[in-house]
Amino acid sequence: MTAADLQDTVLHSTMQKLPSLYGLRAVSIVIVILAHITRFSIPTNQDVMLRIPIFNGQFGVTVFFLISGFLITSLLLQEEERAGSISLKDFYIRRVLRIFPAYYFLLLVCFVLQLLGYLSISSAAWITSLTYTKYLNPRAEFYTGHAWSLSIEENFYLFWPFILMLGDKIRKEATVYLIFVVPIVRLYVHFYPVEWINDLSIFTRIDSIAMGCFLALYKKELLAKLKPHWNSFFYGSLILLFLLPWLEYASTNTPLSLFFILFGGVSGTIASGLIAIILLYSVYGPRGNWYRMLNTKAFNYIGVLSYSLYLWQQLFVLKRPWWVTHFPQNIFMIFLTAMFSYYVIERPFLRLKSKFSGKKRVLNAPTHPSPAPIPPQPTPLHHS
Repeated sequence: MTAADLQDTVLHSTMQKLPSLYGLRAVSIVIVILAHITRFSIPTNQDVMLRIPIFNGQFGVTVFFLISGFLITSLLLQEEERAGSISLKDFYIRRVLRIFPAYYFLLLVCFVLQLLGYLSISSAAWITSLTYTKYLNPRAEFYTGHAWSLSIEENFYLFWPFILMLGDKIRKEATVYLIFVVPIVRLYVHFYPVEWINDLSIFTRIDSIAMGCFLALYKKELLAKLKPHWNSFFYGSLILLFLLPWLEYASTNTPLSLFFILFGGVSGTIASGLIAIILLYSVYGPRGNWYRMLNTKAFNYIGVLSYSLYLWQQLFVLKRPWWVTHFPQNIFMIFLTAMFSYYVIERPFLRLKSKFSGKKRVLNAPTHPSPAPIPPQPTPLHHS
């Protein structure tokens, strides 16, 4: 089997075992792009738009974080179950091959555009962009500012596999601690501001990734409670998600505002819990209209491109004198550059990445028999 064949097998297997994830990634990236277009390209009333989750980019990123934590933790647990251990070396090689090529190619393009006089990126912004610490100064400039979310994920996955290897009790406790320590940090920095901790910081947003990890670790228990009432939990979560920003607004200058300082709005801890229910419903719930929509070819394709779309949209959503930054042609340019990135830059590394797949490792380890095979990490997914 060639590397390309193995990649296709992994992709197909993952779609069979964890359906709807591409579709959810598509929903997430569409929300991010819609939010940026309606904020930077088309004049809109942001006071209203930001209170509608589908036009709130922070909400879209929170969904990304949940999917990332759930997917990567699930796949590492599956590798551990079948092979008896987690290969840290293979995991970090896969991360590098998936994330680095497209990201650093984007930075190279930004560097060239700066040399040509089209962009102006400060030294401080370059340092945090190159070192995956963008969450320290996400608003230093616009064109690399969106790397704050990527830097949070990469920093999280520097230590998370080590926690997973400490055993079931410790890793489960760790997710709970991470989820509940973030509201305390939010409360502290609200009353005692810290210059390098903001609403786009790993210290105030890590609860979303931890919530995804929590889902993977407690999946059986959660599904047992949710399955008898799937529709009630699903529709209830959707309604609450759309009500949250309005409740947060209504609570301004009231004692209830402390609740939203602690647990946030559509990008906070409560929202993460609601998104978690929707994620489980999408993957394991009834295969009705919602499921069918998420698993259409269009949603799957956008989901495959989601990482590339997220990287490149930042160059085109801010309206400038250049034609390519004007709506609607900027939408076309976002997809065009994302497709170039995926097919020309990323795919060769994805084929190489398949050599370090957990599936291949298990196939070469017959001394650890396992039941029916579970898919390894799917290379096309964003940040995975």
